Amino acid sequence: MKKIFLIFSLVYCISGLFAEDSQESAKPTTKAQKIQSKPSAGNIIGGIAITVNGDPITLYEIAQTQKKLKVDKQKAIDVLIADRIKTQEIKRLNINVDDARVEAEIKNIAKRNGMDYDTFIATLMKQGVNYGKYKDELKEQIQTQELLRSVLLSNVNTAGETQMRDYYNKHQEEFSIPKEVETIRYVSKDPEALKKAIQNPMMKITGVDSGEEKISLESLNPQIAQVFIQTKNKDFTPILNAGEGSYVSFFIKDKVGTVQVPFAQAKNFIAQKLVEGNQDRILDEYFEKIRVKAKINIIRE
Repeated sequence: MKKIFLIFSLVYCISGLFAEDSQESAKPTTKAQKIQSKPSAGNIIGGIAITVNGDPITLYEIAQTQKKLKVDKQKAIDVLIADRIKTQEIKRLNINVDDARVEAEIKNIAKRNGMDYDTFIATLMKQGVNYGKYKDELKEQIQTQELLRSVLLSNVNTAGETQMRDYYNKHQEEFSIPKEVETIRYVSKDPEALKKAIQNPMMKITGVDSGEEKISLESLNPQIAQVFIQTKNKDFTPILNAGEGSYVSFFIKDKVGTVQVPFAQAKNFIAQKLVEGNQDRILDEYFEKIRVKAKINIIRE
């Protein structure tokens, strides 16, 4: 059986497969990538070829997928079946993404492209991108990301105690941490202003507040503690999301003392590390099991 995750990745990476050519060429750098999940009246050409748990795949879709991906017919069918399974899992797990979440992501995309929200939307429209369709595609992307996240997180709890203990014993250095870190905290609601402050720490930047803070790493989540551990003295940490629209970075003045994080406190961190190292296999197995159980009917070839 072919790798389901590989096929699933192809599903995720296609951009506007059944959109108009002018729309396809006008996609911005954000790449709102998807394959159309349900055939519209306009693309049911040549009839239904396959159903996946009752959801149709048309001959037209198969032909278009072959053309766009430059793959043979069977690979195109596998891609489309994986897409239907993905859509059905999103529905089964009740993964909902509201407009507020989509709008927030658009604002983040705009910032990453060096624009404000209004300028970004105007740029999309100038490129001939339909804003409504763009939002729909982005919503599907977010739903797909949440599905993959849900699958991976469900495996965090299944990592065996013996396996986690073995990792802990073999990587003691990861759990030997400074007791405290002396820092200067820089906070702003504007990430660009915060970047300027990091580049010019002696300069007062409007919109950026700073102050000294001593942080006990024992009290932190191990993932967050790793940020301070990995950042060298006299360097800034990466910019972190502080919540409520704020961003923060810490200048590391000094690290004081040493303490060993106990296994019980490190277990969640270890479980996530083990999942990250095996995520391709986990996703392969998950979607393979679903495909085996799916009712796939070949109507015509």
